[in-house]
Amino acid sequence: MTYSNAELIHDYADTIWNKGQVDQLGRFMAADVRMYGLGGEPPIIGLDKLRQETARWRGMYADATMTVMSTVSEDDRVAWHWTLSGTIADTGMLMPNMRQLAREIPQLAQISVVGMTISTVQDGKITEETTQSDVAEFLKQIGYPTPQLPQDGGHA
Repeated sequence: MTYSNAELIHDYADTIWNKGQVDQLGRFMAADVRMYGLGGEPPIIGLDKLRQETARWRGMYADATMTVMSTVSEDDRVAWHWTLSGTIADTGMLMPNMRQLAREIPQLAQISVVGMTISTVQDGKITEETTQSDVAEFLKQIGYPTPQLPQDGGHA
């Protein structure tokens, strides 16, 4: 039985995100891995830098669960739709209007973010990823104010 690229993605999500074994990142990622976002920010390059960033991202949650909703695999690429859910580890990360409420109602610190990633796999390891997540929904869940539109629909 061969180990598919889609299975690699499922094992990666389970080991790194669900079990919190960030030190195992090298099992899944090449030493010179590159991770891109779609916002034009500089890529994260190299396993050490990615390990630091992943530990920081994962550390935002008191608990974290990544669910791989679906995968599409073709040749050396896997596109995967995921959901990351958990409880914000530090209520200070929430907007001020949410902090006290989250202390009183802990469920308010529980968030869920949806995203898509395209991973390139070579020799059984991820060499490149491009990821996009629903940042607007994340900000809304931590209490970031949404802009208010004029009541008259913007007409003067």
